[in-house]
Amino acid sequence: MKKLFAVILVMIFSIALVVAQEKMKTDEKRTKSHSMTGYLVDKTCGIHMIMADIKKSNDKAARHTKGCALEEACSAEGYGLVTGGKFYKFDAAGDIKAKQYLKATKKEDNIKVEVIGTMNDEQLVVESIKDFELVPMKHPKKK
Repeated sequence: MKKLFAVILVMIFSIALVVAQEKMKTDEKRTKSHSMTGYLVDKTCGIHMIMADIKKSNDKAARHTKGCALEEACSAEGYGLVTGGKFYKFDAAGDIKAKQYLKATKKEDNIKVEVIGTMNDEQLVVESIKDFELVPMKHPKKK
């Protein structure tokens, strides 16, 4: 009986330890700022761009226009990022930053951006939005 009790206690302790470690990982992901690249779109249109075929999703998002994103009906729902076949909704402050970015950019479509922020449940808390710039790879010089 004592052995059974000891085994049960060890199992409970092990499960509690695993659960605590997973919670710490989740909390760290939420609080750690990271960079995401994708297409800046309004939520009204963005939710229709979500699809399993990532290339089709990105192609659709790339064709989305600045004019549409700034229309009152579309901008009223806020903004987000389309990347990897998913839509990440911005927080309220991120919506303001997105609208400012859209008003300032000269791009009319293909609005690919880099967003720095943290995930808070299903929302992306935006710290900054800037143009996405592809950094060319440096190739070693041939001798």
